[in-house]
Amino acid sequence: MKQRLGVSATEWKPWGIPDDYECEVIENDAPVPKHIPLHRPGPLPEEFYNTMEAITSGKLDAGSKKDELAISSGDSQSK
Repeated sequence: MKQRLGVSATEWKPWGIPDDYECEVIENDAPVPKHIPLHRPGPLPEEFYNTMEAITSGKLDAGSKKDELAISSGDSQSK
């Protein structure tokens, strides 16, 4: 025997905010206090930039074929 929920997920509005409500975004250039950590991502690895360069210059196909040969032959590279 199945039980049916009385309210479907589309009808559930836990905060009661109307659908046509528009939130105003306030830009604030105030400095962040020092005790609050800034979650900024670190720099991307050099491999990322090399891959992007290969994609934009069209050299990715030649490099990927070389990698496929190394993978299929069982060669492993140590870092």
